[in-house]
Amino acid sequence: MKIDAHVHFWELGETHNIWSARKIGGLQHDFTPQMLQPLCARAGIDGVIVVQAATDPRETAYMVRLAQDIARLRDIPKLCGIRAHPPKEFDPSWFTDPGLRQSYRVIGAHGVPVDFLANCTQLGPVCDLFTGVPEMTAVLNHGGRPFVMTGELGKWRTDMQRIAKDTGAYVKVSGLVERAGVEWQTDTLRPWVEALIEDFGCERLIFASNWPVMTLMGTYDLWWAAIQEIVQDAGVPDQAQAQLFGGTAARVYGLGG
Repeated sequence: MKIDAHVHFWELGETHNIWSARKIGGLQHDFTPQMLQPLCARAGIDGVIVVQAATDPRETAYMVRLAQDIARLRDIPKLCGIRAHPPKEFDPSWFTDPGLRQSYRVIGAHGVPVDFLANCTQLGPVCDLFTGVPEMTAVLNHGGRPFVMTGELGKWRTDMQRIAKDTGAYVKVSGLVERAGVEWQTDTLRPWVEALIEDFGCERLIFASNWPVMTLMGTYDLWWAAIQEIVQDAGVPDQAQAQLFGGTAARVYGLGG
């Protein structure tokens, strides 16, 4: 089963406030499952995980309604994880807040994975948080948001290696296209993807697209083709590829067959 582990849906007529759509002109229209489905079909993606885009309980209800509509579920659908959002965009203080850390311990005790969004400049405090709450299943979003366009792995690589060594965290291989510049090519992304594979192994990596945000710098088809080429050229075995492209997500988020 191939899984895209990070997509967003929104309809601007809904009452919840999508900051990405409000802030970025290219995202100020609806993005629905019906728009994504043919893209996933071409890539052979079997399922997706819908991730919170607004810090608003009404958006969670909206996503649940989407799941009910799509799958025609008669039972209550389960939430497969929680996304932690800072009270202010990329506010670093929330990684060290003792009250939040206690909340993560409670969540971890229930076996619920937590997605984290952080800038590459915040990876040190992120690692400290992960080591301080080892019982939590942590998923770092978007490869730690490196400055892909610069080509300088530098401190990002050092910090990510520390996270790989000192914690059990998982990482989503996503968000790279958006930070690669408008003229990116597969080789622009290659060193970053290869570094993640080398440092974490595919058993701790989760393929994702971050659609529709990634459409600001590319298309779903181009990202899928690029990641396939990079993985093939790196000689990643089929079994490891199966983990990257779905197995890890299924295991971390408790997804059925």
